[in-house]
Amino acid sequence: MSEIQWQEPICGGGGNACLQVGHDANGTPILRETARPHELLTTTREGLRNFIEAAKRGDLDHLL
Repeated sequence: MSEIQWQEPICGGGGNACLQVGHDANGTPILRETARPHELLTTTREGLRNFIEAAKRGDLDHLL
């Protein structure tokens, strides 16, 4: 996999559970937990957009 450009980690509530989002040279979105930096989840831009929009609508609140 080519070099990944990571955004700053998103950490909530002062805990250690941080999620980081980045992209590779092709623009493929990649997610990881900072506690497990070698475990990567790739998706499509559309898939990431749909996930973010669902979270904004509250569709994922039952998971918290």
